[in-house]
Amino acid sequence: MMTSIRIFISAAFVFALICHDLYAVSPDAAKIICCGAEKVFVVDPAKPSQDLWSWTASDSPSIPEAFRSRFRSTDDCKPYENDLMLITSSSRGVALIERTTKRCVFLAEVANAHSACLLPDHQIAVAASTSGDAVEFFSQNDSARPAVAVFKIPLRGAHGTVWDAAGTRLWALGTDELLEIKPQGKAASPVWVVAERHPLPSSGGHDLSPAHDGKNLFVTTNTQVLQFDTTDKTFTVVAGFGSGKKIKSVDVHPISKRIVFHQALADEWWSHSIRFKDAPPITLADERLYKIRWDVPAKKP
Repeated sequence: MMTSIRIFISAAFVFALICHDLYAVSPDAAKIICCGAEKVFVVDPAKPSQDLWSWTASDSPSIPEAFRSRFRSTDDCKPYENDLMLITSSSRGVALIERTTKRCVFLAEVANAHSACLLPDHQIAVAASTSGDAVEFFSQNDSARPAVAVFKIPLRGAHGTVWDAAGTRLWALGTDELLEIKPQGKAASPVWVVAERHPLPSSGGHDLSPAHDGKNLFVTTNTQVLQFDTTDKTFTVVAGFGSGKKIKSVDVHPISKRIVFHQALADEWWSHSIRFKDAPPITLADERLYKIRWDVPAKKP
């Protein structure tokens, strides 16, 4: 019995260290980031009527005034260490923002941008959905306003991007398939290649996020919430999301494992509600919500 207890404690301790290494966990770890319209904002679920932080393109003087309308329909908001927030908008905008100063440190124009993620060697991958239909790669060091893509991989209806550091690969979600993309060549100027293509069990790939178990990804489609096993390369349906229809985002807290998600109204792309798997929904009557993320900054690759 003593041996088994020691093994359990040791495993739990190792897991905690891994989570701490991957995520810059802070006192704000239980806060939530919301986007959908022109404003990206952070709330405490216990006091959701008060914004703890908010951003619109007009808050960043380094974004040219003529470009600010590109952020009228924000659709993803990912926090990173060093006080950064990576924001995309279907109105063709991509911005990496310093949260405290609200300075824009990277700016790009991407057709129907729906998600982005930071990559090693100061690169950024952006999912360009319908009319873009590609994963576009940028250098974070490109000081042009907007920056210019250095590489593209076609992907119909690209909607999600997740960097998998353990596997040294990028996962990219499209309308009908999940791509496993790997870098080749020199780190400073890699060529990205599709290593494998995984057809989705249902159409309309929408959100892609890590399950924070070292193995699985959450994938949403028009009608289902799925988990994809990155080792076995298989999809399974996840229970507990009702019909599974029109779920625009699923996000798992890396430490508590609580799940926050957003489900659109039947005839809209948005709703007023933040939903949880283990708690009643929160209604923000004045907001049009699209993606909901836990405010837990990820480590930069």
